Amino acid sequence: MTIPAQEWTALSPQEKRDRALEAADLLFSREGLDAPMPALAEALGIGVGSIYRQVGTKDELIGALVIERSKVLSRRFRATLEDADPWAAVVEATHETVDDCLNDALSQTAWDEAAFGSEEVRAARQEATESLALMFDRAREAGQVDEDASHEDLRLLFFALREFSSVGAERAHRFTDLVLRGIQNTPTPQN
Repeated sequence: MTIPAQEWTALSPQEKRDRALEAADLLFSREGLDAPMPALAEALGIGVGSIYRQVGTKDELIGALVIERSKVLSRRFRATLEDADPWAAVVEATHETVDDCLNDALSQTAWDEAAFGSEEVRAARQEATESLALMFDRAREAGQVDEDASHEDLRLLFFALREFSSVGAERAHRFTDLVLRGIQNTPTPQN
């Protein structure tokens, strides 16, 4: 995805930032977070200094990517609030997030680290957590979640899958289904 230098100069500052984030996302997914900034500059067809002017340091770049992922999660969890079946919405959003955990090397390695260095990253992550809690509480209010369960149970699931992404999608989704069954409120059969 090399961008000719003359094309880069014609872009607005926001377009440059967006392109840099997109290229960094691809680079880090392919090579991990240890990929050097000169490799990103080469992918963009620009100098390293141009990246620093548009997105800042490598840590700031990684933080910006984590913020974007946090926004995706917030939107996903808040969208469930419109679903007619709160539990079905929890299940769908949870499985989509599991896919993110499995397929996103950046989330696997930078999610926690990026929060240490930036208040903006911490705020975005907190917003995602609050959105998850809203989704979860709506299913609880509908009587579909066990009283002992918490949205933190889903956060633990996501954390575990980031750490053990090598289990593969089929096993990860089976594990997810087991966790979801564990927190779902199922009526006790009457004798």
